[in-house]
Order: sequence, then C-alpha cells, then structure tokens
Amino acid sequence: MAVVGTLNLDLVVTLVRRPAVGETVLGRTLTERPGGKGANQARAAAAVCTTALVGATGTDAAGDRMVSDLAAAGVDVTYVRRASDTSGHAVIEVDDSGDNSIIVISGANGRLTADDVVSALDALRPTVVMTQLESPREVTEATAKWCHANGIRFLLNPSPTAHLGPSILSGADPLIVNQIEAAYYAEASEDAEPTELARALLSMSRSAIITRGGDDVVVATRDSIDILDVPKVDVVDTTGAGDVFAGTLAAHLALGSTLLDAARSATRASADHVAAK
Repeated sequence: MAVVGTLNLDLVVTLVRRPAVGETVLGRTLTERPGGKGANQARAAAAVCTTALVGATGTDAAGDRMVSDLAAAGVDVTYVRRASDTSGHAVIEVDDSGDNSIIVISGANGRLTADDVVSALDALRPTVVMTQLESPREVTEATAKWCHANGIRFLLNPSPTAHLGPSILSGADPLIVNQIEAAYYAEASEDAEPTELARALLSMSRSAIITRGGDDVVVATRDSIDILDVPKVDVVDTTGAGDVFAGTLAAHLALGSTLLDAARSATRASADHVAAK
C-alpha cells in the first residue's frame, strides 16, 4: 500500500492547560519527534504490511532525521522527495487531560507536485492508497484521479477540513473523519446523531468512518451502519491517534480485511497509542 502525505518534525509542549486568547501560561516540557499526518499513517501501516510514503521534506537536519526514522520503522522512503526548503514542522500543545492543539508549518511539504505523485504511484502500483489534506490541493486531486483511473481503492482522511468537490469525495472508500470533520462535510451540527452524519457522508462517498474519541467508532457502508466500542484506557496523549487509526485501517484493508474488521483492528491500535507512555 502507499500513503501520500506530509512529514513534519513535531515540537511538543506539555502544560497544565492550553492558554486562552491573549494569555501566557508556563509549559512543563518541550520535546521533538518525527510526525506529520502522512508519515504517522505510513509508520502505523508499516507495522502491519508493506508500506511506501510519497512526500517531500527538506535537505536539512530535520529532513534527515524524519527520513531515517521512517526507514527504521520499515517504511519505503524511496519516493520521499528531498526539496531545497525548510522541512515541515508542527507545534503541539498537550494538556493534562491528554487533549491537544496543533499548528502546522508546511515548509517543504508544499513542494510535492501532482507529477511526483503520479510517477511514484505508477512505479509502486499499490493496491490501496491513502491521502489527507495537509499536502497541496493538486496532490490530493492527482491521488484521487490516479486511483480512479487504475481501479485502486482510495482512502481519504480529509483533514484539515476544506471544501472538496465530488471528483475527490465520491471515490473515497472509506472517507475517514472525526465527529467535527463529519459535521463539516455533512453540513450539519457537531451535535448531530452519528448515524445521521454517517448517512450524509454515504451520500458523497463509497463508505465512511467517523471516529468519536473515547466514545465509539461509526463504520458506514451501503449495507449497514455499525457502532464499535472503543477500549477504555488511561489517556496519556491523544496526538497522532487518528493517524494511527487511519494507517492501521488502511493496512488491514490492503491485506484483504473487511472494512468492519479493519476498523476493529484500527480501534485497538489507536487505544494502545493514546495510552502509551
């Protein structure tokens, strides 16, 4: 399988609570770790099946570190382009409840082009491809178009939210969103019933999954809408949990699992991730 997406060096600040607008608070710790939605998803997928990442990073030390980290995790980094730009970074605030706020600076991720994507996917010939919305729009469009033209399963994690046309959304199998993102694409209230949101998402995609934090996971296909319980764990840090879910889900689909079974495996992996110290 292949993931088309971003690589960022995460700067993680832990603090008692995140500041309000105009407020200054003292942080506890500052750590650096490789991240980015594409890289996170590829790393999670590589723990399950053979996975390649198509992306771009800088020629700086941050880029060296991220590419090395992915390779060590078993990700094929052949098609990670090294661009003459600063590598992408993300500033993440994590409070005592484990919740987070994230600011992303794209940097070299913006250098990935549609031609890069098509060339890489033509060479890789994956059976499953997943992408997100942190990359330039032309990258998302090229990924969706390539999958449609080649009859390849296309997974879309449309985050951060942005307006998307039917040429992208209609091929998503599944569309993977959280509750807030689901409400955005369904043009509904964030308090809407999960099954109501799922039906709205099914009207624009082939299948859909809504992750709802520690509550449950909604798996929607043309045949049924199922609700999966989430294992109860002591949450340490929710950063990257959605990416672990998406990457694990994609990998199990690549191995032939049904959507429901793949979602069960992804739910367990995500719970283990947020509880890890």
